[in-house]
Amino acid sequence: MGDFIQPADLAPFATIDPAKAAAMIEDAEAMAKEYAPCITDAEFAKQGAVKAILRGAILRWNDAGSGAVATQSAGPYAQTYDTRQPRRQLFWPSEIEQLQGLCASDGDGKAFAVDTAPGCGTAHAATCSLVFGALYCSCGADLAGAPLWGVGG
Repeated sequence: MGDFIQPADLAPFATIDPAKAAAMIEDAEAMAKEYAPCITDAEFAKQGAVKAILRGAILRWNDAGSGAVATQSAGPYAQTYDTRQPRRQLFWPSEIEQLQGLCASDGDGKAFAVDTAPGCGTAHAATCSLVFGALYCSCGADLAGAPLWGVGG
């Protein structure tokens, strides 16, 4: 059966022949794995979200083609209603983005800095306003890399 969803998961929402449901699940999971390969990783922990996305797509696929065409006429006027749902593609673009979003790192890509010249940082004077908790430099080290005044204090 499927890795993420089973035919029984579809039963509360639609009556689908078990063989048809199994084939639809197989196709949907194969496509989901193409769009978001990380979902096959052993340590992937968002199976519930994958299941929800797959269930929505499979149920929509099952409903494709259902509906009716009705025509109303009154005298010389006629109107046709077409409520059939055509089958386009299995996943909507938003569902593909959701699947790919599940593969995005959870904070692993945070900003960081690398000091390419260690030991060459700005040293402020002991009397600098920054040393006392201010948000500005009063010794000039921000301009020159070393204190310009307030050194001898």
